[in-house]
Amino acid sequence: MSRRLELVREQKLYRLLPGRRKSSRLEASGVALADDRTTLVVFDNLNYVARIDLSLRRRDRNALLPAPSLGAGFEDIAIDTVRRRVFCLIEAIEDFEGVLRGFVAEYDVSGRFISCTHLHHRFEKVNRGFEGLGHARLRGRELLYALREGGTKRGGARIDVFVRARTSGWVPSHKIRLPSLSAFRDFAALAYRDRRVAIVSQESARLWVARIDERARAVIRGSEAIYRFPSRSYGNVEGIAWLSADTLVAVSDRRKLDQPSRCAKKDQSIHIFRIPA
Repeated sequence: MSRRLELVREQKLYRLLPGRRKSSRLEASGVALADDRTTLVVFDNLNYVARIDLSLRRRDRNALLPAPSLGAGFEDIAIDTVRRRVFCLIEAIEDFEGVLRGFVAEYDVSGRFISCTHLHHRFEKVNRGFEGLGHARLRGRELLYALREGGTKRGGARIDVFVRARTSGWVPSHKIRLPSLSAFRDFAALAYRDRRVAIVSQESARLWVARIDERARAVIRGSEAIYRFPSRSYGNVEGIAWLSADTLVAVSDRRKLDQPSRCAKKDQSIHIFRIPA
């Protein structure tokens, strides 16, 4: 049986960002920890990255920073704190050969564009590409973890792992198969830290956490746990990141027209949750 996440604090994004109002569309889709006091947030309807203080209060340092890229908007974000690089995930767009692929746009922490490279995989639909992104450095290699649904079967997903090439771009390394999660109607976000992964289902308002055996390239059996968000109003969580071993920050997309009105209370927001002891 799943346990309930504990809400620490939350706030509507428009209240934190300069020049934004209640009617602003801030369709948050990903979040990453920049440092001990700052998160970066991306949106699937804007080519901007938001810098937000973790106090979730209006601060002068809060800002919307332009992020030039292919297409419009991003699906997720990850950060390399060693080289101070930011990676923004583009779910799926056509490349120069007309093939649908996921792309990763890379920036330095000041927002300067560095490159945009594709991730090796073909997709059939624009909205069925990579859903989440994580970054890690392991045994001298720099890795990206890209979450995608594993086919038509409900509850199926996997993580495609890419390694930084010596010349440029990212090349496939291996795949991590996830156990069947029948309680998950979709897969919306991924966070990776210290060989521990967290995955969100937006539609099911659930969080799955497990440890990864990087040598075996598999989920460690017995390490898995599923958590519920505090209420059914959290039906739009689409980004997640680790703050510590038991605390996560999340962001929520805009409520969809076919969703219950209660979801509007928590949409387009940033939240901090604690995993119960």
